[in-house]
Amino acid sequence: MGECGLGRLMRAMVVHVEVVGNGRGDLEVSWEPAWDGPVEVAVGPSPESIRCDEPVARVEGATRVSLQGLGPGRHYVSVAPVGGAAVVAAERLLRMEGLSNFRDLGGYRTADGGRVRWGLVYRSDAPHLLTPADLEVIARLGLRTAYDLRTDEERAHAPSVLPEGVRREWIAISGAAAKTEQIVQEVIAGQRTALPGDFLVRVYHAMAETEAAAFGRLLTGLAEPGGLPALIHCTAGKDRTGIGAALLLSALGVDERTVLDDYELSAVYYSAPQLEQLRTALAGTGIDVERFRAALDTSRQAMAAVLATLKERHGTIENYLLQEAGVSPDVLAELRARLVQRPG
Repeated sequence: MGECGLGRLMRAMVVHVEVVGNGRGDLEVSWEPAWDGPVEVAVGPSPESIRCDEPVARVEGATRVSLQGLGPGRHYVSVAPVGGAAVVAAERLLRMEGLSNFRDLGGYRTADGGRVRWGLVYRSDAPHLLTPADLEVIARLGLRTAYDLRTDEERAHAPSVLPEGVRREWIAISGAAAKTEQIVQEVIAGQRTALPGDFLVRVYHAMAETEAAAFGRLLTGLAEPGGLPALIHCTAGKDRTGIGAALLLSALGVDERTVLDDYELSAVYYSAPQLEQLRTALAGTGIDVERFRAALDTSRQAMAAVLATLKERHGTIENYLLQEAGVSPDVLAELRARLVQRPG
């Protein structure tokens, strides 16, 4: 018994593992090996409970395997070259009926050779339409804290529905990101013209400048005792939550390309479906959905631009957090200690 992750350091290794599930106990597991020998795949309900010495599959000559009939609940998967170091992964997207963008921030590699721990920080869209089945999924995650980045008006319009015992922390972040629905309705009503292509760039720059203290409170809260596992969410889970997640991952030592890849997943799970729904709803009205794509889209360029500006002005993202967001060095050290699994 014991956590498989990074404990066995030998010649063979796997550098990346992806797990995709159907929500019914069937998983598709794929990996990127750094060698061409056989691997062993093991599963467990938590990273700590995986029995690496009792694999459910041994694979040779392939880089993927299907695991079926694992039953309900979340499954963590260990992939290890025979005689080599294991990498633990889980489904990044948790499939739910009332949420489309609920994701785990775990598994990303850090600059010091560690990995962000799975199952400790999640990000999502607003949890106001959760079904009983969704509540069961969330209850099994053991969430202790939910950080709601919406304004009072947004929360009143769509109150969160979360299992009892989850502590709510409200850190309101306003600005244009809090008014996306209003902006879309104004465009539809002809009260606004098409939004400029750099709309999100402007929104993100304004947010980073005016809401630094709010993001500082978020990261400080995540470092407090007894607060994990935690959920960070706003309305869509892509803009305010996106910047919060980007700052957290950057502080943990995740490289910028990976930070942007994580941000861009909101395009797959939220923006693209929303735009298609709107396109269908507006069919025959003569209103082109492209007029407000800039508000609903997930622009990699926008997030890259704000991170570049922060580094230009402050030298590093860490300096921004220390100087502008009010995060203490002790908080950053505590976040790294709690959320990063070190090699060895």
